[in-house]
Amino acid sequence: MKNEINILNIMKFAGAFIAFIIGSGFATGQEIMQFFTSNGLYSLVSIIISLILFIYFGSVIMSAGYDYGSSEKYRPYKYFCGNKIGLFYEYFVPILLFISVIVMISGAGATLQEYYKLNYYVGCAMMTILVLISFVFGLDKLIDIIGFIGPLIVVFSLIVGFDILIQNLDGLKDISQTMNEVRLTKAGGNCIKSGILYASYNMVSGLFFFTSLGNSAETRKEAKYGAIVGSSLIMLVILVMNFALLSKIKDIYKLSIPTLYFAKSISPLFGRIFSVILLCGIYSTAAPNFCTVCSKITKTKKYNKNIIAVFVSIVAFILGLFPFEKLVQNVYPLTGVLGIVLFACIFLKQISGRII
Repeated sequence: MKNEINILNIMKFAGAFIAFIIGSGFATGQEIMQFFTSNGLYSLVSIIISLILFIYFGSVIMSAGYDYGSSEKYRPYKYFCGNKIGLFYEYFVPILLFISVIVMISGAGATLQEYYKLNYYVGCAMMTILVLISFVFGLDKLIDIIGFIGPLIVVFSLIVGFDILIQNLDGLKDISQTMNEVRLTKAGGNCIKSGILYASYNMVSGLFFFTSLGNSAETRKEAKYGAIVGSSLIMLVILVMNFALLSKIKDIYKLSIPTLYFAKSISPLFGRIFSVILLCGIYSTAAPNFCTVCSKITKTKKYNKNIIAVFVSIVAFILGLFPFEKLVQNVYPLTGVLGIVLFACIFLKQISGRII
């Protein structure tokens, strides 16, 4: 029955939703630190804003994906933004997704170097090969894989965040003064702007994937609730991890991967496990983005898709050798600005002809 919902399916879609958003910036803690923690206690305002935007726009996009995603004529950016703006997004967003893949590759290299002392180039190469293999297997199997990765990352991130926060509650007492002493890179600006940009850059880069995710649902409600549950869980993890970062900000503000530092402080074994989960989180964003980029290039079927994918992966690997923190700082806010325009288009489309 079309009105029935399967809780397991909802959790699978929520897991895939989470896994896509997590990526290297989130999983390593850099993204949370630059968008949220950098605003001190006002980061709570940013988190609330992002939560509202994720739930609303995630529900709209995945519901539309269920309704129209199976149609060959459905082009999500044009559907929401009209022909001119939509055409711009169709050509420009794959470039942003490609840049995101570069950030993920860089994050993998930084993670393997910081924890396993593995050569940075080797770590980047390993992630590049993994996303290339994923393209060969296709998006349907990829959704099943990353749908499992998402909840796993949530559970382990919450364990790490709660443990660090409970042990270091005293670190929050003079946090306003401490934030004046440390100089954190801000990717989003003030707390309001950060909250908006964080949600908008994730949505603009994830529209293709979330559309496919919604289309794979058995019912419309499963697609909608998958986005709602996924949004709520991702922001819960951010809330906990953000305050954990604040509680230890003097120790971690210069680190490339503060979450891994937290995990190692719990126990060496837990740190090792978390490092693997962190890499899975990076993969869960890099793979669908890479698939989207390659599919866009090979859509005309004039070129062999695997040859194109190899070429794209080589370019991504070379560019992924740039410093990880700088990539997060410069790439994500730019994407967020384009996401704000997309938000406006979706909202106008929704009120002119109800989608959810």
